[in-house]
Amino acid sequence: MANARPRVVLHSVAGPAGSALARWLEATLAPFGELRPLVGPFPRPIVRLSGPDVLLEDAARALPDGAARPEAIAVRLRRAGVELSWGAPDVLPDAAAFIRLCHSRGASAVELVRADPSLLTELQLGAFFHAYWRRRVLRHAACRLPLTRALRRLHGVGIGLTSDLAFWAGARSVASTAEWERLTRSSYVVFYYHRIGVGGWPGQEHLDLHSRRFERQLHLLRLLRFRALTPDELLAFHSEPRATLPRRSYVLAADDALRDAVSAFRRHADLHPQVFVNTSAVGGSPRWAFGQHVASWEELKEFESAGGVIGSHCRGHPRLATLDAETLGEEPSGSLHDLEAHSVVAPPLLAYPHGSYDERVRMAAAAAGYRAAFTTEPGRNGAGIDAYCLRRIGLKDWDGPAALVWKAATGELLPRVWEGLRLRLNSARSRLQTRL
Repeated sequence: MANARPRVVLHSVAGPAGSALARWLEATLAPFGELRPLVGPFPRPIVRLSGPDVLLEDAARALPDGAARPEAIAVRLRRAGVELSWGAPDVLPDAAAFIRLCHSRGASAVELVRADPSLLTELQLGAFFHAYWRRRVLRHAACRLPLTRALRRLHGVGIGLTSDLAFWAGARSVASTAEWERLTRSSYVVFYYHRIGVGGWPGQEHLDLHSRRFERQLHLLRLLRFRALTPDELLAFHSEPRATLPRRSYVLAADDALRDAVSAFRRHADLHPQVFVNTSAVGGSPRWAFGQHVASWEELKEFESAGGVIGSHCRGHPRLATLDAETLGEEPSGSLHDLEAHSVVAPPLLAYPHGSYDERVRMAAAAAGYRAAFTTEPGRNGAGIDAYCLRRIGLKDWDGPAALVWKAATGELLPRVWEGLRLRLNSARSRLQTRL
């Protein structure tokens, strides 16, 4: 037993037996947002840790005291590979005590991130954009009120919402204007495509976009004064503790580097579009391209010379999360080597094929030398999102101006009611065309 791996026990909170607080805490596993990424905050607030004193003291080094300090220590321990488990929670007297704790944790978290900015992606403080747009709007509204007024107005709206807003009110009470801007306002959306052309793509319509629709989408983004980010701006935002972004920031991307998409993107090279290429398929027509051709090395170099950005989509087109360790190590790293061998000045950006990734894949991407990687999960990317879990939203051929504005503003899929109405209208239009 002398060689047993050290273990630390995490203690959360509970309410008195039978209370509304107890029921809510027992039923809630992820209170910090619905768009929870692979890497993010612990699923429960942490108020105390039990374990070897030496281990805890080392993990707490240079961290200021405060209600969120146990959470920060737990993040450092998790990163160090220490075994963590949940223990008996501390019982709070009532819901009001829990709300006060949440407010204190918000204020404390700001101080912790000042001391160690790397903690942000795994603290609740980094989870502002893990919530849908309605919750984000409520947070901003609540933070404009003094705390006592805010809590009076929130009385009766529910423990979940009240505690969430109390946390962000606590953070706002301590954060500077620049810190608040970075935490809750600076963000960007990534639009991604596959095929952009004319003639259709039978059986794969969800990946096909007519070139006229593409041009209209970009025209609308320009009219609305959306601003395309460069790779350097994107990477700096996720690596520099004080970096912020202009409002209406976005990124254009296309997976698979199909010839028609590369050609369409080249006409708009001033927008720094990103094309993610499968390096073993360059110049060919692989099975997964459904008869389309991947751009050649010469075409990719011309695209890059015009101002486009070439990133990696691995060598083949595998579902990375299903690969064995050896193949997983080769796919992302081999693709970077292929790009270098063809003198492509590629920024270290990766798009996971099929959006397939897990913790093993994330670690393989980092080990290969990538500084950021993109999923296919929807949402906006704020400073608190892990750089290897970046979100994207697809633009479809059936997305009109209103749908584009929605996705640009929220980064989210269309509401079900909206999507259902669109399907019914399309069905009615098809029936009418058949009769004519």
